[in-house]
Amino acid sequence: MEEKKEKKSGSRKALKVIGVIDIILGILAVIFGIVLMAGGGIGVMAPEAAADESLQMGAAVIIILGIFGLIGGIISIITGGLAVRAANNPLKIMPVWVLAIISLILQAISMISGFVSNGASAGASGIIGVVVAIIIFIIANNVKKEAGK
Repeated sequence: MEEKKEKKSGSRKALKVIGVIDIILGILAVIFGIVLMAGGGIGVMAPEAAADESLQMGAAVIIILGIFGLIGGIISIITGGLAVRAANNPLKIMPVWVLAIISLILQAISMISGFVSNGASAGASGIIGVVVAIIIFIIANNVKKEAGK
């Protein structure tokens, strides 16, 4: 007996692909956040930092940016995993939709802080996170409408 496969809509297929991309970007963000936190921690321990308040402040900012990167990466991994799950079962779209909004806010903060602290190159890399979060939100919204939620 052959099972009849359910045909997925374009939005559900796109949600699955972008979910996998979000998982990969989330893993990279976690790694980057850990590296930033470690670098800031090493900066605080440097003997020169004990006498220089600007070095201490810079190291603290780097650690805070690392924390934001870590949190954003974890949320991206969770959002991506839930997106893949919702692509298979559109009735489970609400957590993705909510996390997409949270991810968008965190990615925007990360992008702005990147522009402010490290200039255009760091902020430009944050644009990718914002774009992915926007795409996930739009696709999740389409799947949410399909599911009738």
